[in-house]
Amino acid sequence: MDVLTQIDRDRIASLRAHDEFFWLDLVAPSDADLDALGELLELHELAMEDTREFGQRPKLDRYHGAVLLVFYSARADQDEKPVEMIEVHLHISGGWLFTARQGACLALDRLHETLVPGVDESEEYMIYRVLDALTDALFPVITELERRIDALEERVLSDTDREQLSHIYRLKQQVQSLLRLMVPQREQFGAATEAILGLPGLEQGSRAYLRDIGDHLAQVTSELYRQTDDLGALTSTYFNANANRLNRTATRLTVLATFFLVWTLVTSFFGQNFKWLTDHIESFEAFLFYETICLVLPTIAVAVFFWRRRKDWL
Repeated sequence: MDVLTQIDRDRIASLRAHDEFFWLDLVAPSDADLDALGELLELHELAMEDTREFGQRPKLDRYHGAVLLVFYSARADQDEKPVEMIEVHLHISGGWLFTARQGACLALDRLHETLVPGVDESEEYMIYRVLDALTDALFPVITELERRIDALEERVLSDTDREQLSHIYRLKQQVQSLLRLMVPQREQFGAATEAILGLPGLEQGSRAYLRDIGDHLAQVTSELYRQTDDLGALTSTYFNANANRLNRTATRLTVLATFFLVWTLVTSFFGQNFKWLTDHIESFEAFLFYETICLVLPTIAVAVFFWRRRKDWL
């Protein structure tokens, strides 16, 4: 299959005249480019209007002799940056494939080098290769999100802080944003497969290639649902861990306060001017003896009591 990355009127006209299937992949096409392609490929004006306006939901539009499929892929780096959504507009007919995107897409760029012109493959298989590259790029994103969730869970279980909660919510927003695109994309792909296979002049392969795309989208959606549940559980884990940490702190303060209560009681008792105290404790040695005994014995008793229950309280 011939792969074109810029508009070559003569080449496109020649390929169409010889009924040779080709793929035209444009990055950030201008209005002039789209006007020229609308004339060369005889694209419907509504299809061209949609391609001029990115930021759309996944959808499928049928036109005479062609379909427009708005398809999403994604990319995630390992430097904790938000997941980048990649919107690709695929105009598909029985004689050509035209894709438009606003920025770089490594999956499609790498595919340019692997598709060899003149290789005898069905046109359905060529379309499948493009959709498969976009879909397979979602799996590293799922893996990266899973890594971030696992790392965050480990930090939450070791020591909680307020920043972790905001990080959980940011991750949840990314997963849900991706899920909001993947669910309709998965649900409509069955209809998209029928529409593509029903295009006049499209050569079909020996096996149902496009069905694999639907299976992969279902798998991606399932993983995103699971990650949403994991993040919800992680939120509960954060609050439980934080409550446990506060309980441990309160318990330690209670233990310390108990010791001070005993010491305060003893010292305040010997600070009273009772007649027995003034008659029997006449020297510093006697005062030190009684004070020490009355401080040490209750302290030991309280310490033993807390030590025996340390596993339950601390």
